[in-house]
Amino acid sequence: MGRHDFFSKYAPRPGRLRFAISRVAVLALVIVVLGWIAISILLAPPPKTNELETVPLAADPTSSSSASAAAPGPSAPSEATVAPQVTVHVVGAVKKPGVYQLPEGSRITDAVQAAGGATTKAQPQLVNLAAKLVDGQQIILPGTGDSSSAQQMPVPSAEAKISINSADAQALQELPGIGPALADRIIEFRTKNGPFKTVEELDAVSGIGPAMLEKLGDLVVP
Repeated sequence: MGRHDFFSKYAPRPGRLRFAISRVAVLALVIVVLGWIAISILLAPPPKTNELETVPLAADPTSSSSASAAAPGPSAPSEATVAPQVTVHVVGAVKKPGVYQLPEGSRITDAVQAAGGATTKAQPQLVNLAAKLVDGQQIILPGTGDSSSAQQMPVPSAEAKISINSADAQALQELPGIGPALADRIIEFRTKNGPFKTVEELDAVSGIGPAMLEKLGDLVVP
């Protein structure tokens, strides 16, 4: 056996050599890939977490008040709006005679209360306290045993006219042409139909014609 035969016998075969090289190459490639993955994991920034939107469990009172203030609401009534009023002159057996302004639709009893109420000498039963007030009306609350001129029934004149809505039968009889029967019909008419709005409405009372109405026009007020 020669030297050539010895090396030929123990020399690695080409197929085995190629297989060994392939295994080494694959192993090296795997090591490189694993190393790259490890480095990527170590150097990569931490993943961002999506924060869940928080929902308040209770309404913020400050926000509610701000929203309420901003939200349009019903318009407040204008301070300049003033309720209609009537001006009346209260005299007679009241504690504080004078001129008073009361809301439209008020009654004679409201005017008496505005004038301090009736005195102990007042005779409110002679006046229809439930009658509605009319602007410019003079209310005379009759009294007894009082010599004060302010407490007496005034004689009709240009300065002091009789109110056909509040005068009693005695005061109405002081007017020319009006007797007890006609005075009672005037009181009965205003009790059933409400207060006179104008002096001309006296024409609707039985017994008062155009001629008498003309005489009374300057002596009475509603």
